[in-house]
Amino acid sequence: MVAIVLGMAIANLAGLPKALVPGLKFTAKKLLPLAIILLGARLDFMMIVKVGALGVALSVCTILLGLAIFAFFIRRGWVKQKLGLLLGIGTAICGGTAIVAAAPILEAEDDDVTFGVATVTLVGLVAMFLLPLAGHAMHLSEKAFGIWAGLSIHQTPQVVAAGFAYGDTAGDTATIVKLARVSLLAPVLLIVSFRLAKKAANSGSAAQPKRSTRWLSMFPSFVLGFLAIALLRTLGWLPDVTFHIARSAIAGAGSHDVSLVKLCDTVSKFLIVTAMAAVGLETSVTSLRQTGLRPLLLGLTASIVISAVILSVLLVTHA
Repeated sequence: MVAIVLGMAIANLAGLPKALVPGLKFTAKKLLPLAIILLGARLDFMMIVKVGALGVALSVCTILLGLAIFAFFIRRGWVKQKLGLLLGIGTAICGGTAIVAAAPILEAEDDDVTFGVATVTLVGLVAMFLLPLAGHAMHLSEKAFGIWAGLSIHQTPQVVAAGFAYGDTAGDTATIVKLARVSLLAPVLLIVSFRLAKKAANSGSAAQPKRSTRWLSMFPSFVLGFLAIALLRTLGWLPDVTFHIARSAIAGAGSHDVSLVKLCDTVSKFLIVTAMAAVGLETSVTSLRQTGLRPLLLGLTASIVISAVILSVLLVTHA
């Protein structure tokens, strides 16, 4: 978020020489898919098992409800399709990370990515402060609040902050539920890729001769890479590596341990921040003004509906 804001400030206040444009486009379009592939190292599908049947069911319902709400908004013409899909995925799964991962699949404009990330970040920030107050007012148990926070707040750091502000058990529960929710990003991206590829194939079938293609070719390569890395992480096949360096080669030589999971995660974060800075540098404030406040209000409305539904289920089930 900070990288986007700084990029926008520099571009719109100071301006950028045209010589930088190719580099910005390379960073936003080429490095971002690589960052998404490495992002898979953060996902452990076993987190889905740890949250239990209720947590898994509510996680799936949260995603379906979030996408359904924005599908309704899109059909009503209240928001553009690509921006609506970005907001739906971001609201339903894991905020800005989900939006960044989905943007290349949807071929979204930089302005839509910027607006989407800003919207889910602001809405999640409000929820981070309000949910603990509401939880105490309703005397929710720590487990129930942890599930509620993990499914209602968008960004992972916001979930952790709200959870532990309520209590240690709430914090642990919220973190696990949130990570399980994040793990569902992989199948959602796969389904979105398949639907878009199928739609494109159907729309072009009349003008193009039929040809046999392998089904894997229907998906963007970085989505398959993302799933592959996540699967390796889940199976424990991303090992820790030890490098032995001769003393004569580098000062302070010896054995150096490197965790491939942490290395992939660190590089992914760096590349995502770099790509978001590039997106900000390519974003015009004028275009954001044209988008208006309606998408922000729609994002807030969807979040309130999802939060209310999850809370109602928790109160009924006495979780």
